[in-house]
This record gives sequence, C-alpha cells and structure tokens, in this order.
Amino acid sequence: MENLIFFPPQLRLKMFENRKEYIYLIQSDSANKLYDYFQEQPNVIYVVYTSGKFDIFLQTEKPLDVLPDRTIFWGARGNYIYPEIPNCSYMYALMRMERLLDKEHPPSKMPVEYPKEPLEPSSYYGWMIYPYVKYDLKTGYTRIVKKLHISFVSFYKGLEYLLNVSAKLLPYYPLGFRLYSQYFFVFWSDYEEFLCELFGCLPCHTSITKVKDALIVYVSIEKGEDISERLFRMCFRMVNLGLIDRFWSSRPIYGWRRD
Repeated sequence: MENLIFFPPQLRLKMFENRKEYIYLIQSDSANKLYDYFQEQPNVIYVVYTSGKFDIFLQTEKPLDVLPDRTIFWGARGNYIYPEIPNCSYMYALMRMERLLDKEHPPSKMPVEYPKEPLEPSSYYGWMIYPYVKYDLKTGYTRIVKKLHISFVSFYKGLEYLLNVSAKLLPYYPLGFRLYSQYFFVFWSDYEEFLCELFGCLPCHTSITKVKDALIVYVSIEKGEDISERLFRMCFRMVNLGLIDRFWSSRPIYGWRRD
C-alpha cells in the first residue's frame, strides 16, 4: 500500500430495500483457506484476514446461502458514516475524547432504514459505470466511455445517478497511510450517537456503519507513543461507565476487494 496522504475520492453505496450489503465476522482456525475461498465467490465485495476477536471480515452484496461455521456476527449494514476529519494532532484528539468521557450523555440509538431505491432511466448507465468509478472518481472518463461504447451524455447521467445513491468519501491520512495502524471495533451500546461523535474526533479517516444492534467502526491509529493503548483504555473505561455494553476488536492484516 502506497504511503499516500489522500486516496482518490470514492463512492460507497447507500442501502435500499432491494439493494443491501452484508457483513460477516468469522472465527476460523483455517482463516487463510477461507480468505482464498471467498475471493473466488461471485457476490463477495471485500474480504480481510484479521487478527483479534474474529479472523475474517467479509462483505457481500447478497446474503450467503450457507453461514460459515463459527460466524459470530452478521447482518445487513446501514449507510456508512464518514465523520468530518478535524485538523489537529492525534494526542489532542485523544485528550478531547477523554474529556468527552467526563461528561453526561443521553442514550441514543441510530435507526437503520432501507427506503425504496429511486427509479430513474439513468440508473442503467449508473450501474454500468459503477465498477470503474467506485474506488476512483478521478479516473479517466474518456477511457470508460470508449470501453463501454456509450456517449459522454450517458456517462454523466449515470454518474449523477450514482452520486445520488452513494456516500462520497476522501480517505485522508495526514502523516501518510503507512504511519497508521488500522483496527475494526464492534460496539454494543445505548449511546450510539455519542460513539459517532467520539470517534469523529480522530484526525484521520474513520468509517462507521450499523449492523443489527452493533456499530462497526474502522479507525486508523497513529503508530508510536502508546496511542493505541490509550484508545483501548478509553474503550474499557466506557464499559465501566456504562456507555458501551461490550466491544470486540480485530486488526486487519491484509485484504482483497473486487475491482
């Protein structure tokens, strides 16, 4: 992985009644074999080999026909939340987070809704170009138009549709990607909006989604200075304060995505 500060602007689909993505957290003594197996399956979007509470993080565009053994959690995801990244140091962000834990917070649950997908003629072209722009909105449009044999008018109508049914993100790593360690956290809490506010303090790319009754938070932690220890201690403190009921964590080792 390149040591980028900004990754290209990208799209992640919003979820609808007829279009959902599913997340599976799997424990396995043969995780390496599962990792290879899922790369060959047609509905897999993303699979990650991890170390921690679970060994495989799997994301699919349709529910699996057969649930893998020792699947410890799974469900349809909600829309992704990408907090606005503050301009501050990691140490200052942790101090802000620790101060937030000293305050009272009202209980809050984030509803997950699946509305009907908007039906527009341009959706045909939107889904046609989606694989080419999902991970890079700055890619050369002329190349896509020529490859798909469509007009620029059709391309831009399709792009406009995709922007309407997707969340836009610009992954940002102020010190460069390689100077951060990534973690998946899974939280069960009656204070979900507070957790979004809390992790929105981090000065680096963070993504949050809800699956069933849990929040899955993907964070990047600056390496060094015992920063990860401090963040984990905050999680245990939240358990003691009653702000979360329990949590899991796993660290991604390597991953594969369908391009």
